Amino acid sequence: VFVVTGASRGIGLQFVKTLILRARGSIVACCRSPEKAELLQEFIATLEDPRRIRIVSLDLEDQTSIERAGAEIKEMFGRVDMLLNVAGLLGDAKTTPGPERSLAKVERDWFEKTLAINTIGPVMLSKELSPLMMQRRKRKSSDNDTETRAVAVIASLSARVGSISDNGLGGWYSYRMSKSALNQATRTMALEMKRCSTWCIALHPGTTDTDLSKPFQSNVKDGSLFPVDFTTEKLMNVIDSMTENNSGGLYDWAGQAISF
Repeated sequence: VFVVTGASRGIGLQFVKTLILRARGSIVACCRSPEKAELLQEFIATLEDPRRIRIVSLDLEDQTSIERAGAEIKEMFGRVDMLLNVAGLLGDAKTTPGPERSLAKVERDWFEKTLAINTIGPVMLSKELSPLMMQRRKRKSSDNDTETRAVAVIASLSARVGSISDNGLGGWYSYRMSKSALNQATRTMALEMKRCSTWCIALHPGTTDTDLSKPFQSNVKDGSLFPVDFTTEKLMNVIDSMTENNSGGLYDWAGQAISF
């Protein structure tokens, strides 16, 4: 069972499509407004077995929604093999306060919203689903279930700009800090959860052609803007090839380690 957040569009939706081709078993596609997830609904309609994908409502800013989603996944499957924390918030610096180019542009409400979606939400969802990752080891896979994995995985989309040691430009206060905190959460969860055969990894996808990056694509060098299917394939390769030594680290789409 694979759980994907931010599954209505962009990298999250493409992860759903990639997993349909690369893995057996069920996919839980989480998004804030399932009734508006037209691209996801259209993709499901093309499948030979649309039952492989279950849509679950999830608002990462709402703790009740996170707990309800966890309970729903437990009721449906009773286990989770992989959690992909993909949903994220950046803004366009025009209609939103962030990403902030200077300290003077930082606004509390936007700062808190960014932390809620990029950091707190993924951690709280990981908390809700972690018991189901332990439960998976107690159940035998059926012929229609996901392939048996040696370990469960929590993979969270971070960003190179969340690296403190790599920060040579400044700016983007709320986004940088939310991803730095997510990296710390990934390392801390990895140290705890290795005892129950769960690995945790933070991933930098590179600049990918999605709605999130569109306001800033004009600044991207030629050849450095990745198609979304390229990104998800590369990130899945990193996840599938990881070892216990990689758990708790930050890696880019090519599998290269990024220092915190």
